[in-house]
Amino acid sequence: MSLLVPRALGRVVLGHLRHRVVLSDQTISSPTTQTVSCSTSTQPSLEEVLSQVTAQLLAASVPEPELSAKYLLSCSLAQPQTPVLAGDWARSPATHLTPLQATTLHRLVQCRLARMPVQYILGNWDFHNINIQVRPPVFIPRPETEQLVDLVLSSLPPPVPGKHLHLLEVGPGSGAISLAILLARQDLQVTCVERSSTALQLTQDNATMLGLEDRVTLVQGKVEAGTQLEGVAEEYDLVFSNPPYILRKDLMTLAPEISLYEDLRALDGGAEGLDVILPLLEMAGEKLPSGGLVILEVDPCHPHLLPTKLDSLATSFVVDRVVEDFMGKERFMVLSKT
Repeated sequence: MSLLVPRALGRVVLGHLRHRVVLSDQTISSPTTQTVSCSTSTQPSLEEVLSQVTAQLLAASVPEPELSAKYLLSCSLAQPQTPVLAGDWARSPATHLTPLQATTLHRLVQCRLARMPVQYILGNWDFHNINIQVRPPVFIPRPETEQLVDLVLSSLPPPVPGKHLHLLEVGPGSGAISLAILLARQDLQVTCVERSSTALQLTQDNATMLGLEDRVTLVQGKVEAGTQLEGVAEEYDLVFSNPPYILRKDLMTLAPEISLYEDLRALDGGAEGLDVILPLLEMAGEKLPSGGLVILEVDPCHPHLLPTKLDSLATSFVVDRVVEDFMGKERFMVLSKT
């Protein structure tokens, strides 16, 4: 969970808009929210409309204004339930917006001016090998988390005919990680433990949409010391999580896209960022066989901080390896139960 605004918008696939959250004009008080000039009387070209929207977003200090404008313009031109990409506006046979398209674009621009993430506005997110629904306030999966999927898959033994592996994820959010893993391997089953009913429902919706619901077990509950969760099996082959790990002192630095719209419970890891990680390891110690792995996405401080806490756990773990993300930050930890 990067502290940055969700990156790699070029990977977003725009789906239908039935999950779009639209803010009324009255909720926007900034002087930068004047209507985009898209009336059919003047019929500005799509290039001119793109420039106008980009200028509006830039004036409001919205991150990646041109890329956001491309997505919003492409979305306004798209047919319902048709996935689109940021560059689709340039391939459109249209030369200008219709009144209905102009109205749609205006609503989308108001949402972005209010610093709503593009992913929430559009309702879909392209993650790893799947496209999923995203809805506020459920945490938006970040590009670096795709590496967590690859790390889990590369840590599993090769498939054995007739044998299934059982994995446990804590905090699935939208279900992106588990569902990407399940689509990659047909011999896997995953139990997802999630305390948010909204997130759990979104995971269910995405699993059903992808036809993976039969291999996912959903358990609502909070992982904490001494708690036994109904629906969690006695043993798993591997445990993985992208838990809340941001240090509480860093929450004040979050961008508005995150602090205003995403569930901060999915981010807040407490004073040291370990409030969920340590109980998670306690639970994993009870569920894993000797040599079983826990794979975590963490804050770059945790490879240095977490090893000093392992002796306090009821089960002994050792750090197997630390893996950097594509930005060169120590982002993932693999721990082995001894």
